[in-house]
Amino acid sequence: MNQSTSPPLFSLDIGTRTVVGLAAVQSPKGLQIKAVEIMEHQTRSMLDGQIHDVPLVAGLLRELRAKLEKKVGPLRKVAVAAAGRALKTFRGRAVRPLQGNALDAAGVKGLELEALEAAQKQLLSEPNQRGWYHCVGYSVVGYWLDGAPIGNLEGQAGLEASVEVIGTFLPRVVVDSLQAALEAAGMEMHALTLEPIAAIHALIPASMRRLNLVLVDVGAGTSDIAVTAEGTVVAYGMVPCAGDEITEALADRWLLDFDTAEKVKRQLDRPAVSFVDVLGHRREISSREILESIVEAVDHLAALIAREILSLNGRPPQAVLLIGGGSLTPGLPDALARRLDLPADRVAVRSVSEVKGFAKIPTKLRGPDGVTPLGIALAALEHPVHTAVLTVSGRTIRLFDFRPLSIGDALLHAGLDIRSLFGRPGAALTVTVNGQRRIIPGTPGTGPHILRNGEPADLDSPVAHGDVVEVTPGQPGSDARCKVGDLLPETEGFPVRLNGEEVAVPPRIWMNGLPVGPETPVTDRAVIQAYVPEVLSEVLAVLGRETAWDTAEIHFRWNGREVVHRRPRFRVLRNGQPAGPDDVVARGDRIEIVEMPEPVIGEWLDAARPELPPSRPAITVEVNGRPVHLEAGGETLLVRNGQIAGPDAPLRAGDEWETAAPAGPADWIVSDLFRVVDIEALRGPEDRLFHVEVNGEPAEFTRPLRTGDRVRLYWTGGPADPGAEKS
Repeated sequence: MNQSTSPPLFSLDIGTRTVVGLAAVQSPKGLQIKAVEIMEHQTRSMLDGQIHDVPLVAGLLRELRAKLEKKVGPLRKVAVAAAGRALKTFRGRAVRPLQGNALDAAGVKGLELEALEAAQKQLLSEPNQRGWYHCVGYSVVGYWLDGAPIGNLEGQAGLEASVEVIGTFLPRVVVDSLQAALEAAGMEMHALTLEPIAAIHALIPASMRRLNLVLVDVGAGTSDIAVTAEGTVVAYGMVPCAGDEITEALADRWLLDFDTAEKVKRQLDRPAVSFVDVLGHRREISSREILESIVEAVDHLAALIAREILSLNGRPPQAVLLIGGGSLTPGLPDALARRLDLPADRVAVRSVSEVKGFAKIPTKLRGPDGVTPLGIALAALEHPVHTAVLTVSGRTIRLFDFRPLSIGDALLHAGLDIRSLFGRPGAALTVTVNGQRRIIPGTPGTGPHILRNGEPADLDSPVAHGDVVEVTPGQPGSDARCKVGDLLPETEGFPVRLNGEEVAVPPRIWMNGLPVGPETPVTDRAVIQAYVPEVLSEVLAVLGRETAWDTAEIHFRWNGREVVHRRPRFRVLRNGQPAGPDDVVARGDRIEIVEMPEPVIGEWLDAARPELPPSRPAITVEVNGRPVHLEAGGETLLVRNGQIAGPDAPLRAGDEWETAAPAGPADWIVSDLFRVVDIEALRGPEDRLFHVEVNGEPAEFTRPLRTGDRVRLYWTGGPADPGAEKS
């Protein structure tokens, strides 16, 4: 820069009570401040950093500029800062169903932007909140997966992901009112920054910004907070309480008007302070006693600031830097350190006796209230905030680059619904396999297709003035589909030999209580069970031979009555031995299924045991004076379809079977008694002849017998003694 021809760098710090203006030129040792002017507002034309009376503020700016121009020449282009206390901070939360899918980096970024969009909607829903807002930054409070906190969502699969962010917004009216006041004062906005960013430029070199630091600008009415981490400002906040609260505590305790109390506060570095109270009494009080009277007020201010820091940062920072006139409040650094549970030396008031980038600091700017004016000048030189005009899907938008701008910022500012840009994931299948719940995700939806100046880009891609961004929403994913076999655990079957052929016994599978195969499609909420069978009936079932246990029915007539003979169709052998359905099968067993031979009538007779009519009825006769019972009996003849048949005759459906008496005697005869009476036991040593009498008369062996007959059986000696007898 040619010092002789280039105008000085002109910057203004337009505060609530004062306006600080400086003019500087570049030199080999850094910026050399040529002139400084500080002027106070005569009325309350500024409130909490917001210009409320543009003409009054413009008049003060014209007067201050005129004083500087007398020292350095014409000044028109000026660098200014938007007040940190004008920033509005809101939390937003976004939830996205994952259906078992994992989020990639673009998905996480999109979820963060959804949360930021939710924070912006909260801002707009506040009473009396209208108009446009510039998002000047956001920080992530936390990530959650399926309701549990998690450090990073990228690559994590689950049912639901959520994120909470803190978004910081600058009302457009703040920038517009600054612009209006400058134009009314005949000046042009050359560069714009935020007061916390300006202070950080002055106090924290780039090499330190990776630390988690907090800058607190304690002013008169508000305490403005900025949080740095990973090289940038990640969060902003404001507490509507600052130095004036301490002044009011002094006024209440010692009966002082506000201005007198303010003067007393600024003299507390002396051993004693003299003042006149509202009653006209002149008093001289030791500073120690006065300090004791404001301990409670200082602690209250520290508690409010600490609470906001913890809300923004989520935890105590590594260090806190205090600036602004209110930071000189006695005891404030120690009280804040206690509230944040930090060592006392981690909270410090920072002055600017030496700032990198300046050749020399004027005395009037060396206090903590000089940090912001110097920072504005540095920011204007190193990182001026410019306006970027872009086109997003055919719509022109205007952004301020308070931070590096991305396509995500442009989409949010353009009012696009971030959620609608991401295709929903396909519906998942939730199933239970052998008691274990499983989720089969659908395919994830695709993210938006983004072009920046015709080239592919993503949400994190930077944008600059004049860029043209086109966005096409992503496509939804496909619903989950799978087969039963895809979900089975590693269940191996075992080999057996079936009718001489080696086969594998596969697992048995049920879905919702019904048998299914591996190729059956899985339905949502299905309950699937699978196991390798062990008993013979199940082994044959999975091998497709469940008919081995089938029975055959043969319907025929027996003595005029309809009867059914049920019998197995097959005989099942395991390792050569008859086997039943509940027999346990082992690896390598030999199983044979043999078709049963054609049934015969004897098989049914053995199984059914029908009552057969006897050929002769039972009778009771008297033998040698004692009763003898002859049981009914004799073999019954079987007749099939009119023909005599034996027990081995085939049994076929529709046959007519009858029973008949066998050929031969129909009555009992004397010789039948010899089967139940031991006639030899009746014989004496000399007996030769055997005699039979029935009812007192001699009878032949073939004489028929009837119930009640009296039979006498005896032996005699023979012809030598025909009259002798023996009974």
